[in-house]
Amino acid sequence: CQPTTLDGQGDKFEVRDLGDKGKGMVATQHIERGELLMLDEPLATWPGSLDDALDDVDAWNLQILDSVARCSPKGQAQFWALNDAHTEEGEPKTALGIILSNYHATGGGQEACVGVFPNAPRFNHSCVPNVVHTWRDHGLPGAEDSLAVRALVDIEPGEELCVSYLNLYMPRAERQEELTPRYGFQCGCPACSLTGDAFAASDKRRTELRELDRCLPMMADLDELSEMMGDLKVVVSKAAVLIDQELRGHAQMKCRLYKDAVQLAGLAEDESLTSEMARMAVESSKVAHGPESERTLQLQRCVENPRDCWKILFGGQSEGGDDL
Repeated sequence: CQPTTLDGQGDKFEVRDLGDKGKGMVATQHIERGELLMLDEPLATWPGSLDDALDDVDAWNLQILDSVARCSPKGQAQFWALNDAHTEEGEPKTALGIILSNYHATGGGQEACVGVFPNAPRFNHSCVPNVVHTWRDHGLPGAEDSLAVRALVDIEPGEELCVSYLNLYMPRAERQEELTPRYGFQCGCPACSLTGDAFAASDKRRTELRELDRCLPMMADLDELSEMMGDLKVVVSKAAVLIDQELRGHAQMKCRLYKDAVQLAGLAEDESLTSEMARMAVESSKVAHGPESERTLQLQRCVENPRDCWKILFGGQSEGGDDL
């Protein structure tokens, strides 16, 4: 358990007091779309999931306290400085409360694991985020066990840097219902502050995105899948437009959308469409995951060898997958 400092480009943003909102990360220089802002190594990780923690609170609290006690003094200070949204004001923080307020999934493959980071929790939430974090898949030597933060859009000095804490394909009421009990605040981001027709249109777009997102996996089970590639293109195109309109072209969401389409086109043995969807996925992956990340390189291989896309993405599986 070692303390982490901001890596490399921390001079482009800083922690500032944001009044009632508390502290947050704010840009001090122009930041380019896709730019790597930070690599954050975990203070500690624990096997299991959030559900495991809630099933055995006392055992998890002891396990966390033991791990924190083995941190360096600076690492311990960084841990206890993190927010605890699960303790009443005036009461002492708890180790489990800090984890529940700040954890990130850090497992790989079938392994469930959670970690807590010293710097990543400083990024506040927005339902229209301008940065995104990814675990491990960066393609950066020596950074295999770190959380990378990249810019989703061009960001100007003075703008707050915000990630998303939840699934963005939900209407406002559902987002608030998830955020308030878990993180202890009511979101006032640009999307949540909309009123009247603008608010109704935003909720409609997000509900449509959720429906389209659910539609894609179901297509994999259709016997006539090969005859539905035209429909697939329509669904993907509509979802991409909605992501542009509602989420400022969120590159991670687009990458997942196009990767799902790659899998479906591969199942249908439509090599032309597989390559087309993979090409669009590559462009989004470069922004969200980085140009040298394993995901970006896999998708580029799908562009070049669409017939082998399942082997490339899933190591030789011929059906099913981790995203569908």
